[in-house]
Amino acid sequence: MNTYAPSSRARTTAILLVLAALATGCGASTNPYEATGPEDTARAAARLENLPSLEKSEAAGRRSVEELGAYITGLVPDLRWEWVDERRQSGCHRPYDQTRGKRVKLPNYVAAGSIPERVRADVVQRARELGAEFGADEGHAFQDEPGSLDIRFSGDAGTSLTLIDAGNTVITANTGCRLPQAAFDPGTPNPPTPTP
Repeated sequence: MNTYAPSSRARTTAILLVLAALATGCGASTNPYEATGPEDTARAAARLENLPSLEKSEAAGRRSVEELGAYITGLVPDLRWEWVDERRQSGCHRPYDQTRGKRVKLPNYVAAGSIPERVRADVVQRARELGAEFGADEGHAFQDEPGSLDIRFSGDAGTSLTLIDAGNTVITANTGCRLPQAAFDPGTPNPPTPTP
């Protein structure tokens, strides 16, 4: 009978590899619930300092949403828009979770009715242009077939502009992670993040 018994050298090597992985944090970033470490947080915070403030990003997102709604109404005059739901502000996802960054999800801008197929390509193109102006220039089509549209344009640190048509038409935006203006103004305390 031939059974495998690892040599003491093989056991020692295996133990050393496990200890090295634990000591260096190898694989530590695979846990999405674990807080970002100090070095990654410092890099993320430095990236945020080069982006527009939360307030400027929110205003730009609102402008993009309203401009897209106006464009659609120019093509489909029966569609009338209203803001639905609440503005939501929260902390940021990794690697920005330990920074002073915040993010805002705008309310939904909703019109009762669909975008006709004859103007759909024009609407998607205008959404792409406005998304790029807002910093959301990478397009993702989750649904793109007659009667069902769900397209998101996303960008740096979570910025997004979303267009959905599933009987009613919805436009919304997310600022992505941004520093509040107070973080750019020395001596001004950061406002607290509202809790749901």
